[in-house]
Amino acid sequence: MSGGRDSLRLRFTGAGWLAAWRMARMLPEDVARRTFERFGERSWKRNARRRAVVRENLRPVVPAHDLEEVVREAFRSYGRYWSETFRLEDLRPEDLDRRFRCEGYEVVESAFAGGRGVVLAVPHLGNWDAGGRWVAARWPFTVVAEVVRPRALFYRFVAHRRSMGMRIIPLVRGEDVTGRCLEHLARGEVVGLVADRDLSGRGVEVRMFGKRTTMPAGPAVLALRAGAPLLPACIYMEPGGRWLAQVADRIDAGVDPADPGGVAALTQRLATTFEGMIGRRPEQWHAFQPYWLS
Repeated sequence: MSGGRDSLRLRFTGAGWLAAWRMARMLPEDVARRTFERFGERSWKRNARRRAVVRENLRPVVPAHDLEEVVREAFRSYGRYWSETFRLEDLRPEDLDRRFRCEGYEVVESAFAGGRGVVLAVPHLGNWDAGGRWVAARWPFTVVAEVVRPRALFYRFVAHRRSMGMRIIPLVRGEDVTGRCLEHLARGEVVGLVADRDLSGRGVEVRMFGKRTTMPAGPAVLALRAGAPLLPACIYMEPGGRWLAQVADRIDAGVDPADPGGVAALTQRLATTFEGMIGRRPEQWHAFQPYWLS
């Protein structure tokens, strides 16, 4: 992990997030969800800069006459995501099973049975943490996690996800994250990556919704090097505190690992699949940083 102490401001920010985490777990579920949705709406009203970023990200995704309402709902959806995520480790396994529905379960089962491991790639859509807990209850599951600051918040997230059965590989510059993922795939395990946002700035250029952006090469690299199926998936938030996972068929068939253009071609296939998933519920796409290339 990168060195250096967190600034005083970051530490105060972290304390605020951890207090919100405790509050979400103390409140009744419906009250917590409504409260955090209101927090999201308050941010929509008061944070003009972030509102403008979300508007530009969603502009090619939704019709112009729906844009402002979808932007508002995106902020409310993000609030719901945090409320649900903070409470996930308190949810009993039987309650998770009752609330969670997966379309494409047999796709994962078949891929896992092949013994080469599975690369599961998801966008920042809906609640991927709920999906992570559900997957970890069924298959050995390792996730690559963005290292966020402040540190206290990152450590809390690591403990949170480990408590739900996930193995964590921090995405740290200079560490052999690819090598560690390949080790898990070689053991026939499932590796999950949130893969629609290029954190490194060195990703693969793709087209989505008619616009240029970059996405991380990791999912394609892992699938091609390990010979593992690459499965795009997403987890939509549904009414009543429920979730709907959708797993697409594997998209790596026919891509030659020896082809120098294979990673780019496979990453574009992933982008095209994500485009369809995001287009179905654009208000649940948590895209709060500039996304498109100018």
